Amino acid sequence: MENIFHAEVKPGLFILCDARHSPTEEAKSMAPGKPTGNSYLVVGEDKALLFDLALDNKNLKAYAENLAGKPVQLVLSHAHVDHIYHITQFPEVWLHPDDEKLLRKGAIFQKPVKNCPPLQYLHDGDAIDLGGRILDVIHLPGHTDGSILLLDRNTRTLLGGDTVARHLLHGMHTRIPPEEIIHQMEALKALPFDCIYCAHDRCALPKEHIDLIQEILHRYPSEGTVKKIPLLCKISAFSIGTLEELHYCDIAAVLS
Repeated sequence: MENIFHAEVKPGLFILCDARHSPTEEAKSMAPGKPTGNSYLVVGEDKALLFDLALDNKNLKAYAENLAGKPVQLVLSHAHVDHIYHITQFPEVWLHPDDEKLLRKGAIFQKPVKNCPPLQYLHDGDAIDLGGRILDVIHLPGHTDGSILLLDRNTRTLLGGDTVARHLLHGMHTRIPPEEIIHQMEALKALPFDCIYCAHDRCALPKEHIDLIQEILHRYPSEGTVKKIPLLCKISAFSIGTLEELHYCDIAAVLS
Protein backbone atom coordinates (compact mmCIF):
# COMPACT_ATOMS: atom_id res chain seq x y z
CA MET A 1 0.00 0.00 0.00
CA GLU A 2 3.09 2.21 -0.18
CA ASN A 3 2.45 5.84 -1.24
CA ILE A 4 -1.35 5.62 -0.97
CA PHE A 5 -2.97 7.60 1.81
CA HIS A 6 -6.48 8.80 2.55
CA ALA A 7 -8.40 11.53 4.35
CA GLU A 8 -12.02 11.44 5.47
CA VAL A 9 -13.26 14.70 3.99
CA LYS A 10 -16.90 14.12 4.98
CA PRO A 11 -18.46 11.40 7.14
CA GLY A 12 -17.99 8.16 5.20
CA LEU A 13 -16.47 9.98 2.22
CA PHE A 14 -12.73 9.47 1.68
CA ILE A 15 -10.28 10.95 -0.78
CA LEU A 16 -7.55 8.48 -1.84
CA CYS A 17 -4.27 10.05 -2.90
CA ASP A 18 -0.72 9.25 -3.94
CA ALA A 19 1.97 10.89 -1.79
CA ARG A 20 4.34 10.95 -4.78
CA HIS A 21 2.17 13.49 -6.60
CA SER A 22 1.35 16.41 -4.32
CA PRO A 23 0.00 19.90 -5.07
CA THR A 24 2.76 21.38 -2.89
CA GLU A 25 6.11 20.34 -1.42
CA GLU A 26 4.26 18.66 1.45
CA ALA A 27 3.42 15.09 0.33
CA LYS A 28 0.01 14.95 2.01
CA SER A 29 -1.01 18.55 1.42
CA MET A 30 -4.68 19.27 0.73
CA ALA A 31 -3.98 22.82 -0.43
CA PRO A 32 -4.60 24.17 -3.93
CA GLY A 33 -1.62 23.77 -6.22
CA LYS A 34 -0.32 21.53 -8.96
CA PRO A 35 -2.73 18.94 -10.43
CA THR A 36 -2.93 15.59 -8.67
CA GLY A 37 -4.81 12.34 -9.31
CA ASN A 38 -7.47 11.33 -6.79
CA SER A 39 -10.07 8.63 -6.34
CA TYR A 40 -12.99 8.78 -3.91
CA LEU A 41 -14.47 6.10 -1.66
CA VAL A 42 -18.04 6.48 -0.43
CA VAL A 43 -19.06 4.00 2.28
CA GLY A 44 -22.66 2.97 2.91
CA GLU A 45 -24.17 0.42 5.27
CA ASP A 46 -24.22 -2.39 2.70
CA LYS A 47 -21.41 -1.59 0.29
CA ALA A 48 -18.95 1.06 -0.79
CA LEU A 49 -18.35 2.86 -4.07
CA LEU A 50 -14.95 3.71 -5.56
CA PHE A 51 -15.20 6.67 -7.92
CA ASP A 52 -12.41 6.53 -10.55
CA LEU A 53 -9.06 4.76 -10.76
CA ALA A 54 -6.99 7.93 -10.89
CA LEU A 55 -3.98 6.57 -8.97
CA ASP A 56 -1.46 4.61 -11.03
CA ASN A 57 -0.97 2.14 -8.19
CA LYS A 58 -1.79 -1.56 -8.41
CA ASN A 59 -2.66 -1.61 -4.69
CA LEU A 60 -5.54 0.86 -4.94
CA LYS A 61 -8.25 -1.82 -5.12
CA ALA A 62 -6.95 -3.64 -2.04
CA TYR A 63 -6.50 -0.36 -0.18
CA ALA A 64 -10.07 0.74 -0.89
CA GLU A 65 -11.52 -2.64 0.09
CA ASN A 66 -9.54 -2.68 3.33
CA LEU A 67 -10.60 0.86 4.20
CA ALA A 68 -14.26 0.20 3.41
CA GLY A 69 -14.42 -3.19 5.12
CA LYS A 70 -17.15 -4.26 2.68
CA PRO A 71 -17.69 -4.89 -1.05
CA VAL A 72 -16.60 -2.06 -3.35
CA GLN A 73 -18.40 -1.06 -6.57
CA LEU A 74 -16.23 0.66 -9.19
CA VAL A 75 -17.80 3.66 -10.95
CA LEU A 76 -15.97 5.78 -13.53
CA SER A 77 -16.61 9.49 -13.95
CA HIS A 78 -15.38 8.89 -17.50
CA ALA A 79 -13.08 6.51 -19.33
CA HIS A 80 -9.98 8.54 -20.11
CA VAL A 81 -6.70 6.71 -19.62
CA ASP A 82 -5.79 8.58 -16.42
CA HIS A 83 -9.01 7.37 -14.74
CA ILE A 84 -8.78 3.66 -15.51
CA TYR A 85 -5.42 2.53 -14.11
CA HIS A 86 -5.37 -1.23 -13.36
CA ILE A 87 -9.03 -1.54 -14.36
CA THR A 88 -8.68 -5.24 -15.19
CA GLN A 89 -8.40 -6.03 -11.46
CA PHE A 90 -12.13 -5.39 -11.05
CA PRO A 91 -14.87 -7.94 -11.74
CA GLU A 92 -17.11 -5.28 -13.35
CA VAL A 93 -17.13 -1.58 -14.16
CA TRP A 94 -20.01 0.92 -14.00
CA LEU A 95 -20.01 3.92 -16.36
CA HIS A 96 -22.19 5.86 -18.77
CA PRO A 97 -22.68 3.92 -22.03
CA ASP A 98 -21.43 6.83 -24.16
CA ASP A 99 -17.91 6.24 -22.83
CA GLU A 100 -17.83 2.51 -23.59
CA LYS A 101 -16.10 3.24 -26.90
CA LEU A 102 -13.11 4.71 -25.07
CA LEU A 103 -12.57 1.38 -23.30
CA ARG A 104 -13.33 -0.81 -26.32
CA LYS A 105 -11.74 1.21 -29.13
CA GLY A 106 -9.45 3.71 -27.43
CA ALA A 107 -8.80 7.28 -28.57
CA ILE A 108 -5.93 9.67 -29.19
CA PHE A 109 -3.20 8.91 -26.62
CA GLN A 110 -5.24 5.94 -25.42
CA LYS A 111 -5.21 2.27 -26.40
CA PRO A 112 -8.21 -0.07 -26.08
CA VAL A 113 -8.36 -2.00 -22.80
CA LYS A 114 -7.38 -5.62 -23.29
CA ASN A 115 -9.48 -8.11 -21.33
CA CYS A 116 -11.86 -5.35 -20.30
CA PRO A 117 -14.12 -6.39 -17.39
CA PRO A 118 -17.88 -6.66 -17.96
CA LEU A 119 -19.52 -3.24 -18.18
CA GLN A 120 -22.64 -2.05 -16.39
CA TYR A 121 -24.36 1.19 -17.35
CA LEU A 122 -25.41 4.29 -15.47
CA HIS A 123 -27.66 7.00 -16.87
CA ASP A 124 -28.65 10.51 -15.91
CA GLY A 125 -31.09 10.40 -13.00
CA ASP A 126 -30.06 6.97 -11.72
CA ALA A 127 -29.69 6.56 -7.97
CA ILE A 128 -27.01 4.27 -6.51
CA ASP A 129 -28.09 2.83 -3.16
CA LEU A 130 -25.16 1.90 -0.91
CA GLY A 131 -27.43 1.19 2.07
CA GLY A 132 -28.50 4.24 4.04
CA ARG A 133 -26.72 6.39 1.46
CA ILE A 134 -27.90 7.46 -1.98
CA LEU A 135 -25.68 8.79 -4.76
CA ASP A 136 -27.43 10.52 -7.66
CA VAL A 137 -25.96 10.18 -11.17
CA ILE A 138 -25.68 13.34 -13.27
CA HIS A 139 -24.68 13.04 -16.93
CA LEU A 140 -22.93 16.15 -18.27
CA PRO A 141 -21.20 15.55 -21.64
CA GLY A 142 -18.42 17.89 -22.67
CA HIS A 143 -15.17 16.56 -21.28
CA THR A 144 -16.17 13.18 -22.74
CA ASP A 145 -19.47 12.08 -24.20
CA GLY A 146 -20.25 9.95 -21.16
CA SER A 147 -18.92 12.09 -18.31
CA ILE A 148 -20.90 11.75 -15.09
CA LEU A 149 -20.90 13.35 -11.65
CA LEU A 150 -22.16 11.90 -8.37
CA LEU A 151 -24.19 13.79 -5.78
CA ASP A 152 -23.88 12.44 -2.23
CA ARG A 153 -27.16 13.36 -0.57
CA ASN A 154 -25.91 12.54 2.93
CA THR A 155 -23.08 15.07 2.95
CA ARG A 156 -24.38 17.50 0.28
CA THR A 157 -21.18 16.89 -1.70
CA LEU A 158 -20.72 16.81 -5.48
CA LEU A 159 -18.05 14.52 -6.93
CA GLY A 160 -17.20 16.36 -10.12
CA GLY A 161 -14.65 14.16 -11.89
CA ASP A 162 -13.09 16.27 -14.66
CA THR A 163 -16.34 18.08 -15.46
CA VAL A 164 -16.68 20.44 -12.48
CA ALA A 165 -13.05 21.13 -11.63
CA ARG A 166 -10.27 23.72 -11.67
CA HIS A 167 -8.79 22.21 -14.85
CA LEU A 168 -11.13 21.86 -17.85
CA LEU A 169 -10.55 20.11 -21.16
CA HIS A 170 -13.18 20.25 -23.88
CA GLY A 171 -13.43 19.37 -27.56
CA MET A 172 -11.53 16.07 -27.66
CA HIS A 173 -14.72 14.17 -28.44
CA THR A 174 -18.16 15.46 -29.46
CA ARG A 175 -17.86 19.23 -29.42
CA ILE A 176 -20.54 20.94 -27.38
CA PRO A 177 -20.93 24.73 -27.73
CA PRO A 178 -19.80 26.69 -24.67
CA GLU A 179 -23.28 28.19 -24.39
CA GLU A 180 -24.79 24.74 -23.92
CA ILE A 181 -22.30 23.80 -21.22
CA ILE A 182 -22.94 27.11 -19.45
CA HIS A 183 -26.64 26.23 -19.46
CA GLN A 184 -25.85 22.79 -18.02
CA MET A 185 -23.86 24.44 -15.25
CA GLU A 186 -26.76 26.75 -14.43
CA ALA A 187 -29.03 23.75 -13.92
CA LEU A 188 -26.34 22.08 -11.80
CA LYS A 189 -26.26 25.03 -9.40
CA ALA A 190 -29.88 24.33 -8.47
CA LEU A 191 -28.97 20.95 -6.94
CA PRO A 192 -28.56 20.49 -3.17
CA PHE A 193 -24.82 20.48 -2.53
CA ASP A 194 -22.40 22.76 -0.70
CA CYS A 195 -18.95 21.71 -1.92
CA ILE A 196 -17.21 19.92 -4.79
CA TYR A 197 -14.36 17.42 -4.94
CA CYS A 198 -12.74 16.73 -8.31
CA ALA A 199 -10.26 14.26 -9.73
CA HIS A 200 -7.18 16.45 -10.06
CA ASP A 201 -7.26 18.62 -6.93
CA ARG A 202 -7.31 17.52 -3.30
CA CYS A 203 -8.89 20.73 -2.02
CA ALA A 204 -12.64 21.17 -1.64
CA LEU A 205 -14.16 23.68 -4.02
CA PRO A 206 -17.10 25.87 -3.00
CA LYS A 207 -20.36 25.66 -4.92
CA GLU A 208 -19.55 29.13 -6.27
CA HIS A 209 -16.75 27.57 -8.33
CA ILE A 210 -19.41 26.83 -10.93
CA ASP A 211 -19.73 30.59 -11.47
CA LEU A 212 -16.01 30.66 -12.30
CA ILE A 213 -16.46 27.81 -14.77
CA GLN A 214 -19.25 29.72 -16.46
CA GLU A 215 -17.09 32.84 -16.63
CA ILE A 216 -14.16 31.01 -18.22
CA LEU A 217 -16.48 29.34 -20.74
CA HIS A 218 -17.80 32.79 -21.67
CA ARG A 219 -14.33 34.24 -22.08
CA TYR A 220 -12.07 31.61 -23.66
CA PRO A 221 -13.44 31.75 -27.25
CA SER A 222 -12.39 35.39 -27.61
CA GLU A 223 -9.67 35.81 -24.95
CA GLY A 224 -7.90 32.47 -25.11
CA THR A 225 -4.40 32.01 -26.54
CA VAL A 226 -4.45 29.71 -29.56
CA LYS A 227 -1.70 27.12 -29.58
CA LYS A 228 -0.92 24.55 -32.26
CA ILE A 229 0.11 21.03 -31.33
CA PRO A 230 2.15 19.70 -34.29
CA LEU A 231 0.27 17.11 -36.40
CA LEU A 232 -2.63 17.02 -33.95
CA CYS A 233 -4.80 20.07 -33.39
CA LYS A 234 -5.17 23.68 -32.31
CA ILE A 235 -6.32 24.55 -28.83
CA SER A 236 -7.53 27.70 -27.12
CA ALA A 237 -6.02 27.98 -23.63
CA PHE A 238 -7.16 30.43 -20.97
CA SER A 239 -6.93 30.72 -17.18
CA ILE A 240 -8.19 32.84 -14.30
CA GLY A 241 -6.14 33.22 -11.09
CA THR A 242 -3.03 31.28 -10.05
CA LEU A 243 -2.64 27.59 -9.24
CA GLU A 244 -2.01 28.27 -5.54
CA GLU A 245 -5.33 30.09 -5.18
CA LEU A 246 -8.64 28.35 -4.61
CA HIS A 247 -10.17 30.90 -6.99
CA TYR A 248 -8.49 29.39 -10.07
CA CYS A 249 -9.75 27.81 -13.27
CA ASP A 250 -8.14 26.98 -16.59
CA ILE A 251 -9.42 25.57 -19.85
CA ALA A 252 -7.90 23.91 -22.89
CA ALA A 253 -10.45 23.68 -25.69
CA VAL A 254 -9.67 21.77 -28.88
CA LEU A 255 -10.52 23.91 -31.91
CA SER A 256 -9.59 21.59 -34.79
